[in-house]
Formats: sequence, C-alpha cells, structure tokens
Amino acid sequence: MVVVADLANSTKLNFDKYVNTSASIYEAATGGAVRCLDQFGPDFVDIQGDGMFALFHGDTRWERAFCAAVTVKTFSRRHLVPLVEKYLDPKTPKTGFKLGMAAGILAVKNVGVRGTNEPVWAGKPVNWAYKCAQAAKPEELIVSERVWNKLKDNDYVRFSCGCDSGVVTDLWDSVLVDKLPEEDWNCWRLTSSWCANCGQEFCNSILAGQRDRADL
Repeated sequence: MVVVADLANSTKLNFDKYVNTSASIYEAATGGAVRCLDQFGPDFVDIQGDGMFALFHGDTRWERAFCAAVTVKTFSRRHLVPLVEKYLDPKTPKTGFKLGMAAGILAVKNVGVRGTNEPVWAGKPVNWAYKCAQAAKPEELIVSERVWNKLKDNDYVRFSCGCDSGVVTDLWDSVLVDKLPEEDWNCWRLTSSWCANCGQEFCNSILAGQRDRADL
C-alpha cells in the first residue's frame, strides 16, 4: 500500500521576497507531513523533492494508510495553508498537500555506490499513487479502484459524521485519472478531512478494524 503526498505549487513559493519565511514554511510542510505519516507505522518513508511517499505493509495496512493520508490532508488544511496565507504574499499560488493512494506488489532494489545505496521501489503502486496525487487538487485524496474496493464498505471511511450539516452524506465521488492505463482510469476522490469534533473517534474506529456504524 502506497500513500503519496505532493505539495502543490511548491516551486512558486516566493523565495525572492520572502526567502527565509518560504524556506521555513517548506520545512514545516515536509516535516509536519512526515510526522503525520509516522503516527501510523509505515514501513518506509522517503522525501522526494516537494513530495514524499510512504509504504504500508502487514496487518491493517489499508486502514493505517488511509488514516495517514487523511491526517496529512487535515494538517494541510488546518495548519499549513493558514501559515502560508498569514506570512506570504497574497498573490502566492494556492498550495497544500495533494494525496494519492494505490496498492499492489512492490520489489525493492538498492542502487548506487556500495555503502551509500538507496532503495528503489519497482512496480506500479508507487507510480500510480503519484499519478493519483498529481491529478488531485490541494487537500484532495484520490485513490485507485483497488484501494476503493477495499475501503468502500467501511462506514467510517465512506460516510460523513453529519456534524457540519446535520445530515450524513457519502464523502466520495468518482474521478477519471487519464494518466493511468485506460482500464484503470476510474478512481475515487475524497475532499473532506477529519472532523474537529469526532475525527479522532473515527480514526480510532478505523484503526481498530470497525466497519459498521450504529447511526447508519
């Protein structure tokens, strides 16, 4: 299971006029996202330029990966974007983390000079997760159909709590990611983040393997 977080418009942060502030925000963004991922026990995390990916394996990998992705989304919405809006030029392009998820079999190969080898992960999942993230807007999560088929029957993943509107709604909509092979274009998109009131409860329930909600 692969989770990709890609920082939108990171190359357009104003490093000319606000170089120190922009660098600090960039560092806070990547560091904060990695700390979010680390809470859910990834087997591997790698920062690549303005993005990163995390691999999840073993028991509850689907649940841990999903909760990690939504936690990064929530961090982006509640902390990162307000920080950018407060300290950078109002003309700075909209930023925030775009998320993608994909799943499948991966192989790893160490390449480079002996003693300084870096792992390279071969296979579709990392590439597909990046393509899903690239197709997303800031603070959106797009998952491949294989991931969706694993998550869609979980009430805590699928439906809202109803705190905002008083009505429980389906949180997901379908989206085409045409950078994937045509037979795999059909993906699914989540725009919401953890609820400030009951997000922690939902996260804990998902991690505990619960799937059915009594209020539905």
